[in-house]
Amino acid sequence: MMTVELESAMKTYKNFTVQCDYRGVWRISLDVPNHALNVLNHEVMHELGSIVDELERSDRGSIVVFESGKESGFLAGADVRLIDSIHDEEHALDLLELGQNLFARIENLSMITIAVIHGPCLGGGLELALACDHRVARDNSSTKIGLPEIKLGLIPGWGGTQRLPRLIGLAKSLSMILHGTDVDARHAYRIGLVDEAISPDHWEENVEDFIAHRLSGEPIRRHKTRIDWMRLLEWVPFGRRLIIHKAKKSISNKKNDYPALETAINAISDGFRRGADGFESERRGFSKLITTPTCRHLLSLFFSRESARSLSTWTKADSSWMHLPPIRTLGLLGAGAMGAGIARVAASRGYLVNIKEIDSLAADHGRTRLNSMFEDYARHKHLSEQAAGDIRDRVTVSHESSVLDGCDCVVEAVVERMDVKKLVLQSTESQLASSAILTTNTSSLSVNEMASVLKRPEYFAGLHFFNPVDRMELVEVVRGSKTSDETIFRLVNFVRALGKTPVVTKDSPGFLVNRILFPYLAESVLMTIEGHDIETIDRQIRRFGMPMGPLELLDQVGLDVALHVAHSLRSVLCDADLVEDALHQMVSVGRLGRKSGQGFYEYSGKQKLPLPTVAGPSNFALKIRTADMIEAIDFGMTATQKRLIYPMLLEAIRCDEESVVDYPWAIDLAMVLGTGFAPHRGGPLAIVDSIGTRHFMENVEVLCDRFGRRFKAPEKLVRLAKVNGSFLRPARDHELAES
Repeated sequence: MMTVELESAMKTYKNFTVQCDYRGVWRISLDVPNHALNVLNHEVMHELGSIVDELERSDRGSIVVFESGKESGFLAGADVRLIDSIHDEEHALDLLELGQNLFARIENLSMITIAVIHGPCLGGGLELALACDHRVARDNSSTKIGLPEIKLGLIPGWGGTQRLPRLIGLAKSLSMILHGTDVDARHAYRIGLVDEAISPDHWEENVEDFIAHRLSGEPIRRHKTRIDWMRLLEWVPFGRRLIIHKAKKSISNKKNDYPALETAINAISDGFRRGADGFESERRGFSKLITTPTCRHLLSLFFSRESARSLSTWTKADSSWMHLPPIRTLGLLGAGAMGAGIARVAASRGYLVNIKEIDSLAADHGRTRLNSMFEDYARHKHLSEQAAGDIRDRVTVSHESSVLDGCDCVVEAVVERMDVKKLVLQSTESQLASSAILTTNTSSLSVNEMASVLKRPEYFAGLHFFNPVDRMELVEVVRGSKTSDETIFRLVNFVRALGKTPVVTKDSPGFLVNRILFPYLAESVLMTIEGHDIETIDRQIRRFGMPMGPLELLDQVGLDVALHVAHSLRSVLCDADLVEDALHQMVSVGRLGRKSGQGFYEYSGKQKLPLPTVAGPSNFALKIRTADMIEAIDFGMTATQKRLIYPMLLEAIRCDEESVVDYPWAIDLAMVLGTGFAPHRGGPLAIVDSIGTRHFMENVEVLCDRFGRRFKAPEKLVRLAKVNGSFLRPARDHELAES
């Protein structure tokens, strides 16, 4: 295509290239240096403002195209470090007004504006696209369009709450903004968010055709849909009020913990309300949210997740490792729920997956399970029959040992018994190439003990996926005492390629997540022995912010599995015998949890009713029951919540003390990603820091006095409490030395 550069008086830009062709089509291409993805920061916004100045003054051109110069994507939104740097409302208001005014000027340009989208178009990136007259998007899996600010405890601040509802309707925009979800190009086309979803095979030519049609004044071809009754309802004030009321009702249980939800609804509502300024409501709402504890905790978790996904966080990479062949073919031992789940995720990410089962019957069962998983995945992702078949064809299930030939990495996912795992791992190792990695998906058994029967322990590690594999983002990479740095490097890289977040732990009982989680689950079992109401226990913890209560979770996991974990954690769990005995009694009468229809609850269809515990009150229970009231400093927790949550907080401190992971922030991240631990609270160590170590220590002493040694303070807490230090913001070394 013929192009001419801008007039010589125009600046050259660090982040943009600007050209105008012979037809008068301006191409504004963004490519932020030293960033994998384009982001909006102070410099980018300043340069964009200068470009808009020139466009407003120019008498040349009739179309402006905003596009990305990076193959990685259009625009990932505002630089989160820029958001994190805002610490007061006035600073926020200034930044928001700058962005709103700039995008309003783009919206009001006399030329036709087009956003050409591929890859991520999120947050401020979508807000820029919404300010344009038209949007086209590349129809492939990497295109993600959305406003995810709610996940940081914020709302869109550069016009997203105002322009999106007017474009796609009130109900659809409320859903996107309140859930922070993104949509692909095809879905965006169906809801009217983009004007065309273009096949990657015809991307460049169809983009040029779209521009040419706008030059010639041809009308846009709209997607034909059935009558959208909800959209018709939005046209009348009563209908809008009804939709807003329904949205507020849906978030009523979360609005205190996540204030951004109600703030977003109010800003969107003000955009339709006569006499209100929706843009001002958006600015004011965002500015008030930026200093809330919820926002600060969610921002910290965002940065922790970014750190966890960085190779340099977990290994001091040898430059030669970058040239190692990546893991391409994955082997799995066992096609049960976990093995099949790992296989489905890996296959959908392009890996060849070879699964070995114990015999032909087990292999048939495995194929049936996988077929069901792939059907669900294809339906959820709206995949064509061919695309779904291509993914399914990447998986082979066989009982023949030769199926593991050529695997770069093998994950053992057999029954959770040490003797069985040792036997399977030992026989498998002899089949693998000298460079192949062997791993175990154990949730609590010792990686070092398994490695003791292997000839190449340096190529062996734990790779603990969480169930269900497709929904749980965390993977614990467990380093044995002889696991090599190269093996950790390759496994962390593999986990990232699966779209998961790795946290590297040392080999300790329960590793990290299960070790911290189980004292809390154990305390809930002890409380049932004492006669506490099952539903009250679970309800109190849901109110704290957990996705489900501890007894509901035990039923979900399976009481037989919990019994096994309790036995594995005896060395670090006080009063384990009482918990183990109670679980054993329930398992022995067939109460395994949801999978058997009975556990702490009885399950019938969608209903569940609490059941009496099998274990009757013991002398231990009768003695403790008289000390229900915990006279401790409140800090927003009820007595029941304190008793259940504090064991987790104390175990998190012990894990930090023992360096189970290298970084305290990794403890909080792992608990949020691995258990759904109340994200708005930041994680266990963030809670301790919020309370203050000195006050927390006072509470712990009260609990220890009432309930025994399992509430005993770890030595690190004792030291930090003396100087009111912090786990996530460590005190100066000399202060700790003096203590």
